[in-house]
Amino acid sequence: MPDPSTHAAHALDPDRRPRGAVLMVRLAVGALFVLSALLVPQVTDPPPTAAGSSCTGWTSQAVPPASIRVLRTRTGRVETVPFRKYVARVMASGEWPSRLKMATLEAGALASKQYAWYYAMKGNHRADYIRGGKCYDVRDDTRDQLYRHYASPTDRQWKALDKTWGLTLRKNGRFFLTGYRAGSSGTCGADANGWKLYARSVEACARQGWSYARILRKYLSPRLDFVWSDKIGPVVSSPKVRLKGGNTVATGAATVSWRPVPAKADVVRYKVQRKARGGVWKAVELPSPSARSVDSYLKVDTTTRFRVRAQDSKGNWGRWAYGDGRRAAVRGPAGTTIAGVVGTATVTTQRVKNRFTGRSVAVVARTGPGMGTIKVFINGKRLATVDLENMAPNRRKLVWAKNFKRSGPRTVAVKPIGERERVDFMGFYVLR
Repeated sequence: MPDPSTHAAHALDPDRRPRGAVLMVRLAVGALFVLSALLVPQVTDPPPTAAGSSCTGWTSQAVPPASIRVLRTRTGRVETVPFRKYVARVMASGEWPSRLKMATLEAGALASKQYAWYYAMKGNHRADYIRGGKCYDVRDDTRDQLYRHYASPTDRQWKALDKTWGLTLRKNGRFFLTGYRAGSSGTCGADANGWKLYARSVEACARQGWSYARILRKYLSPRLDFVWSDKIGPVVSSPKVRLKGGNTVATGAATVSWRPVPAKADVVRYKVQRKARGGVWKAVELPSPSARSVDSYLKVDTTTRFRVRAQDSKGNWGRWAYGDGRRAAVRGPAGTTIAGVVGTATVTTQRVKNRFTGRSVAVVARTGPGMGTIKVFINGKRLATVDLENMAPNRRKLVWAKNFKRSGPRTVAVKPIGERERVDFMGFYVLR
């Protein structure tokens, strides 16, 4: 088996340059890399494995280790890091930048995970990986994989990791060390050699629409097998919180949704929990055990967070997937009649407008017999016309909702169509 590779873009960092003759060789390689390679580092060749030696001493090839021991080269400390967090931070440290195509990130996530897993396994500890009498599995520099403890993985990097978390690779029937380099070719598959990923040409494949599985087969075949673990519970996407027209404030203004990863994963039931800031996690009742969405109440002016996990038919529970905290607020002159007749007096028709910053907004109004029709505007553009009389009677119904990809400043406005048609405005419901 060829020596595994590590990463070269960071070998050009002055703080990490080797000395003497090795420096001259690496500078020559680095110069060529700068001219042609994608900015993804590449792992340097580690020393030979000390057969039978052990540090973390993990034994399973189906379930990843709970943690890994990392040498912090600047301080000399050996830190125990949760394994999944370690892999995600490796990706976020520059090994597999978030700007790359998803198929590239997915292939890179698997390679990063299996590289670290290999060295955390019993029998694969390198004899010279000792500092101050303490052994470690990997270093935090490019002799292994670059690991910055403060790196913050993006949603795209987490998604790539989630999708491939239950997958490992076998070469000739054996769990092997997955190396990767930046590479210099921009042609899909041009530098495939059966043992390493080359990030620049991998990205070219991804831009042609290749899946991560097709990429891995191209670069790591022949005699490559995909092994999905039956001992790791299902992976679930992070729950998303959206506003949906038709919901009611009292029973659940927000709709929380999630999905298994991959889509056809074996899932028989989900658990969902909710926590308001300063509180504890509380169970959210689902419409059915396998439901993938639920309407939920959000306490106004409080940040609420959701988490979800799944169980497969074998009884394995997966890890919790956490959503972003969302803060609900009600804006505008809530509980105000803005058109129609109240008693014997005609209310002067008025336009209600509010400027907000958020990712979701809904119009809350009274619905039922005798209610009128409204027009809804975002940033001055009419997006909807809503007939309040055609809806079931309700005092605080989300009669219209809009969700945006990103949070930002916007203006929402409502205007009644008729002067004598009654419109009871109950507020703009906003999620940050």
